[in-house]
Amino acid sequence: MVFREPEAGWWDAQTRATVTVAAVREGDAAWHPEMVMNSLAEIAAGEELLVVFGSNARSVQHAMVADLRSRIPRHEVVAMRVRHRHGDLLRDAAAVERLLDAGNVPVVVTSVSTMHEVTAEIASYLRADRVLRVLRTLAGAELYQVWRRSPAPSLN
Repeated sequence: MVFREPEAGWWDAQTRATVTVAAVREGDAAWHPEMVMNSLAEIAAGEELLVVFGSNARSVQHAMVADLRSRIPRHEVVAMRVRHRHGDLLRDAAAVERLLDAGNVPVVVTSVSTMHEVTAEIASYLRADRVLRVLRTLAGAELYQVWRRSPAPSLN
């Protein structure tokens, strides 16, 4: 029996595209929605994007989700409600991963009070490359980076 090691380039091809997680509170999305939505659409055009949307409304039908759908018609935007329960969060993170792998843009809707915990746990599960939040400015609202994964050390 002969075992053949894959070519070195094969391992590089197995890596996932850049995964960005954007944490957006409902109040921040309403601050300057045009600026926030444009930024999210721009990210979705070149990277895998997960939006964690903090809202105390029980429904996943939000104007922000509809607006995002209209701005990125080539992607299916899938909204899902997630509660911060440790036993279920792993299952929810796996569902988000399947959505990303299928080329969708998941929008995880969770309560404002648990948004940061849900963002951190799902971003960790996905091994996300970066996490963004909305920063309110005098000029409007923009996404800024709060965390970035360090590149893996080279084995050479």
